[in-house]
Amino acid sequence: MTRLALILVAFVVASACAQAQPRPGPNPPPCGGPDLPPCGPYQPPPPPQQPRWSPGDRFPPSWQQDEYAVPDWRGRNLPPPPRGYRWYCSTPRNCFLVRKSTGIVVRTRWNDEREEYWRRRYAQRYSYQDDIYWRECRSRPDPAGILIGGLIGGLIGSAADHHDAGAIFAGVIIGGIAGAALSSELDCDDRSYAYRAFYAGLNGWQAGSIHEWRNPHNGHHGQFRVRSYYYDPDGFHCARYRHTVWTANRRQFDGRACRQPDGAWNFIN
Repeated sequence: MTRLALILVAFVVASACAQAQPRPGPNPPPCGGPDLPPCGPYQPPPPPQQPRWSPGDRFPPSWQQDEYAVPDWRGRNLPPPPRGYRWYCSTPRNCFLVRKSTGIVVRTRWNDEREEYWRRRYAQRYSYQDDIYWRECRSRPDPAGILIGGLIGGLIGSAADHHDAGAIFAGVIIGGIAGAALSSELDCDDRSYAYRAFYAGLNGWQAGSIHEWRNPHNGHHGQFRVRSYYYDPDGFHCARYRHTVWTANRRQFDGRACRQPDGAWNFIN
C-alpha cells in the first residue's frame, strides 16, 4: 500500500472515532469519594418548590390572576373574605387571603396545616369506607341512588380539588357514634332516602329549611333541618342539624356536621 493510501485510511478511522464520542453535557456533581454519593446516571436537580407564604408576605402579582382566584369560597371550604380581600389558591388546597389594595397575605390555608387542625379538634377524618351506609348497605338496592350519584363524601372528595362550581356540593360521611345513632331502627332503604335529605339540606345553605324523606315500602319517613351554619375556631364550616324520624316511634336527633379538609360533610355527633 502506498504511503498516500495509508494516510487516507488513518484519516477515515480517526474521523469515525471522533463522531462516535458523545457530546459534552452538563457537568455532573462530584461523586464516588469520601462523604460523596455513589456515581450513577446524572439527574438534573428538581425545579424549586412554591414558596411557603405566610401572613405579612406579599403575594406575587403572577399569582394574583383570575385562574387562581376563588369566587366560590364556600365550595372550597373557606370562610367568606372581608370586603376588599380575595382568596387565591396556588394549588387546589393551598389557599391565601390577600388584601386587594396591597397584595399582602393576611391568612393562609395550607393543606397540611388544615389536616393537623382537623385531627387536633375532631380526632379523626373519615373516608367513604368508614361510612355506615357504605359498610352495611353497599351491596343492597339503593332506591335513592346515593351511591351512583356519589353522595357519600369520599367518593366525590376529588370534586373539592378543582376550580368548579360543582365542588360546593360536598358528599356526606356518617361514621362512628353518629352513624350508629342516626341509623338506629332504619333499614338500608330508609338510610338511602335519608342520606338524600342530609345531602340536600347541608348543601342548601338555607338554615331552617326542611328536607323530608319517605320510604314508600314501609311508610318510614323523616325530616332533616339545618338549624344554623357557623365556623369553628379553626375555620371549618359547620352546621347544627336536627333529624326527626317516624318509624314505630318518633325519635329526634340534634347534632353537628363539619366539612373536613377534603370538603366532605362529617357528622361529628
